[in-house]
Amino acid sequence: MKKLLVLAIALTVSVMAKAQFSVQAGFLMNTTQTALTTTHYNGVELFADYNINLGGNFGIAPGFGFEYNFTNNYGARYREVCLMLPIDLNISFPINNGINLAIFAGPTLHYGLLSKDFATNPAYDYYLNENNRFEMTLGGGIWCDIREAIRVKIGYKWGVLNNSKIANINERTNTLALSVGYIF
Repeated sequence: MKKLLVLAIALTVSVMAKAQFSVQAGFLMNTTQTALTTTHYNGVELFADYNINLGGNFGIAPGFGFEYNFTNNYGARYREVCLMLPIDLNISFPINNGINLAIFAGPTLHYGLLSKDFATNPAYDYYLNENNRFEMTLGGGIWCDIREAIRVKIGYKWGVLNNSKIANINERTNTLALSVGYIF
């Protein structure tokens, strides 16, 4: 039993030794689509992830962060804040001294904290009337690590779950994201 415990500890330490923690901030371009309408709005994200090496060039990067989405179009002052939990599987490709590319893909879970139009009085709450708080996206993209210190990441996420509470309305949000971060 002691040998098994020592082996488990050694494996955990070796995996953690190759792990990379990063903090990133980025810009979002969102498109929400139904059968009848398409809405575009922007946002920003702030998140941290922890890339764990699974062996070779393969890794998994669970994370935690926030999204803030907004628009001031057509008289609306829409604001949305949500928590996000990305879980990205990745494979990295060392290019040369200090440059490393990685392809990533995986789900992101979103939990809405606020979704309101502040142009009305009182503010119109989409979570009470139209939208679900929980959403899941599947995404993928590429990131570039520079000198194991800076990460530039671009990706696209496709909405998987129907975001609408209204019968016969199927609403999904797709997102193009560009972020820059620091690797610890």
